[in-house]
Amino acid sequence: MEITLLHAIELLAGFQAFLFAIYLVIKKDGQKSSNYFIALFIALLALNVLDYFAKFILNPFSENITVFIQTSIYLAAPALYFHIKTFLFPDSKFKAKDLMHLTVFVITNIVIIILIITEVQKGDIPEEIEYKVGLIFYSILYIQMYTYLFLSFRELRKHKQIFFENYSNTNTTRYAYLRNLIVGVGILFLLSFINILTKFVLQIQSLSFFSYVVISTVLFLFCWLIFSGLRSPELFIDEVNAQPPVKKLVKNSRFQNELDFEPEIKAQIEQVQKVMASDEPFLDPALTLHTLAKECHIPSRELSILINHHLNKHFFDFVNEYRIEKAMELLTSPDRKEYTVLEILYEVGFNSKSSFNTAFKKHTGFTPTEYRKQKSLSVA
Repeated sequence: MEITLLHAIELLAGFQAFLFAIYLVIKKDGQKSSNYFIALFIALLALNVLDYFAKFILNPFSENITVFIQTSIYLAAPALYFHIKTFLFPDSKFKAKDLMHLTVFVITNIVIIILIITEVQKGDIPEEIEYKVGLIFYSILYIQMYTYLFLSFRELRKHKQIFFENYSNTNTTRYAYLRNLIVGVGILFLLSFINILTKFVLQIQSLSFFSYVVISTVLFLFCWLIFSGLRSPELFIDEVNAQPPVKKLVKNSRFQNELDFEPEIKAQIEQVQKVMASDEPFLDPALTLHTLAKECHIPSRELSILINHHLNKHFFDFVNEYRIEKAMELLTSPDRKEYTVLEILYEVGFNSKSSFNTAFKKHTGFTPTEYRKQKSLSVA
């Protein structure tokens, strides 16, 4: 058994991937379903990466074992999709219809079983046929992966809409993580496709270094996942009590004929604005539509319609407007002249400097520092 630099990188990537997958499975807190699916995805990639070592260990017993291990990669795309889905929607349940996601994996294994039986009964299958079947299998793999990456991105967009309609938390790290994960896997499989294309289809030997590029990308992806998981454990905090998209709520609402309920709608909006002005619930960085509905004594569904539909503002933007107005007041207050911008943004309910600066400039046309200087000069 000859160990090259490529094999050494593969061994390193596979070893750390399995360790992290085990950590995710036995982790007591966090989102269990989501952790299981990403652990499965990581383990499947690791199995594929360790293909050389699997063949060395298992081929003396039976070459067919390693073939079936290789086909497990067709479970990777569904595992990634369900990781993202359960990460975003922790209450989502695995249903019988979800078994359809195993279709590609099952069909691939059926084809392989047929080929094995044919080989046993009629002798070796011609290399030309094996070559064509191999290309078909690879093509299916890449089509499957990019289909699921598209579905995952669609789930991300759908949840983003729900997030802005229900939450005021300005920390959107979870979306950056998922977006980077989707992009990272997309790049990995693009490089893998180029590697297969140049090596087996075009047979361009001068580009053989691409194998190192692919395995290095795998190693980088695993390292990034580990770093993200350990650095930001808050990524895995469940978000509960979220209302469906407001379009669905309006469709089934008693307020469909808005003119009939205009006085009631106006009174409820004034009630919400009164609570926001007097009690200042927006100072809580974790304020949600559900908790505000309790303070206003309005059902969550109706409050979602009031803000997201009748006021034509996302709940996220609605709350942040109050935070910005409060920040403008504090930035020019003599009592807070020694406070830094960072201290003030935390005081008014923001938990991210970048999101505060973006929201402040969008609302006032100035950065917080510029606004404070301008007001100081005008007073002087």
